[in-house]
Amino acid sequence: MYIQEISLEINSNIDKNDIVDEFGILMSHYRGNGQIQGNIQTEYITGNKIIRLPYTLEENSLESKINNFYVDRQTKKIEELCNSKIQIKIVGKNYDTYISPCTCEKSDFYILITNYITIESPISCGTCKQSVPLYRIPKYHDHGYMPILSWETNYISCDSLQMNCEVGERWALNQMQNFNSTLTKQGLKICQKLETISDTPTYYYLHNYRKHRASFRMNLCPNCNHNWALKSRLHNFYDFKCDYCRLVSTVSMNS
Repeated sequence: MYIQEISLEINSNIDKNDIVDEFGILMSHYRGNGQIQGNIQTEYITGNKIIRLPYTLEENSLESKINNFYVDRQTKKIEELCNSKIQIKIVGKNYDTYISPCTCEKSDFYILITNYITIESPISCGTCKQSVPLYRIPKYHDHGYMPILSWETNYISCDSLQMNCEVGERWALNQMQNFNSTLTKQGLKICQKLETISDTPTYYYLHNYRKHRASFRMNLCPNCNHNWALKSRLHNFYDFKCDYCRLVSTVSMNS
């Protein structure tokens, strides 16, 4: 994971608070295009310069050739308001969270997966298990990937509730592991469309929190009831995979 510096000199009489707001909009467009990771970046103003420090999966994630329509439009607007050009440079790698992204020329399949602490892409490569930058796949909706990021935010919210254990734990856990939950349906819909637009099989990670490891029912896909237990773990992580229903899961650590 790389830390990038996006900066802009304010060479006009525009109110700095207005530029902060416009800069925030630019960050949301970068996020919607899959170019930056996570929703929180360090932001500060020093003198007449405004600076943001977002995370990216690749060194070149902020190159202009990757920008979508909204990023380019907002960039132009801000540069005209400030009478200067946006500057982008790499600050360095964040070694606490550094993960090399997928470099596969063609993934055998994708997995839609996230959790409450990660800022990786919600798309994992089924070949190498590494994070796939969203901008590497065809545009999902309106020049970007907001429906995917909406699911990601919902899943992280549920995972946070079940990890905190105090409020909404049972409801959140049900959303994450029930095949018929609203959250799962949202994710499966995304997987189906991703498979269509990318021509790559796309699986949904269904969370598992079951108490009995040896349970016969545990070896059956929760949708089609066929055996989905793998003979050997996939990526030393996934224990279950249903090619018909496009689902993957794990043996619960609580078993």
